[in-house]
Amino acid sequence: MLARYTAPAASGRQSTTSEGPESVRKFLLARRLIEAGARCVSVSISDFDTHSDNFPRMRNLLPIVDFGLTALITDLEERGLLDQVAIVVWGEFGRTPRIDPKTGGRHHWPQAGPALLAGGGLRTGQVIGSTDRTGDDVTSRPVTHKDIFATLYGTLGIDARTTTINDPTGRPQYLLDTGSPLRELIG
Repeated sequence: MLARYTAPAASGRQSTTSEGPESVRKFLLARRLIEAGARCVSVSISDFDTHSDNFPRMRNLLPIVDFGLTALITDLEERGLLDQVAIVVWGEFGRTPRIDPKTGGRHHWPQAGPALLAGGGLRTGQVIGSTDRTGDDVTSRPVTHKDIFATLYGTLGIDARTTTINDPTGRPQYLLDTGSPLRELIG
């Protein structure tokens, strides 16, 4: 089983904060925690903050993430767990569509950013929304972070727009004030 979660050596440039091929084992640990009954598992992969040397660093990092996600999803599917586990691959914002000519990097770009969802009983295998040809701006089916959260709450049977929790002062607060489950994903 360990072999499934051992990535081949990547090419490219590994920065001082980036992951190496052995970091794929984080995904194995995640699978084991899920099997042990953990309700929420977070796997952090570092070094996507590529303000310099974007392409050499991504040649190192992207194969590791691809290998790890493939191993985890395949493993969960073979074990009959994929429909019970929602996998979210997401950063806090996108990266500039154009490479900075001075640094070879990509900077913060909140106008558009990717998210990948798998499992959780969702209808996956589709692209929702699009940007213009340069990736500058969203041109169709904008999706907000609150829409993603509403979708994930929906996989748990929770309507986030009507469910409240009490804040530290005892006042009820809705889980989400806006956002709707992505109808394309909900079965």
